[in-house]
Amino acid sequence: MIEVMIAVAVVGILAALGFSHLTAANERKALALDVEKVLSVLATARGQTLAGKDGFSYGVHFEDRKIVLFRGTIYNAGEVTNKIYSFADGVHLASTALVGGGAEVMFNKLTGTTEQSGTLTIALLRDATLTKVVTVFATGIAQNN
Repeated sequence: MIEVMIAVAVVGILAALGFSHLTAANERKALALDVEKVLSVLATARGQTLAGKDGFSYGVHFEDRKIVLFRGTIYNAGEVTNKIYSFADGVHLASTALVGGGAEVMFNKLTGTTEQSGTLTIALLRDATLTKVVTVFATGIAQNN
């Protein structure tokens, strides 16, 4: 009987350790996917601006748990044309450091450049030391460092 209890305890401990490692791996994957999402939405906004889609310029608004692709020169939260992209559970925007101090990156129609260059730090909620930094250059190009 004692042997069975010890075996069950050992299996329980191993299962808990395996679950913990699996959860951490899933969170790292979610972080990487959300960084790619940010890069993709920035590239989409820049591309639509350069293409002159619907005669508008486009930008991206950043919040703690989501990013919003918007059209026009000013972000309006109630605009029906906004496209909202939520971060995965456990991932958030830890900080923004954009020129001008705002929470938007807007692109210029003819050049695709931006006056809101800077960095966006995306992190795990559970482990703030695990971060990824997206840099937006004045040219309008963004990359993950």
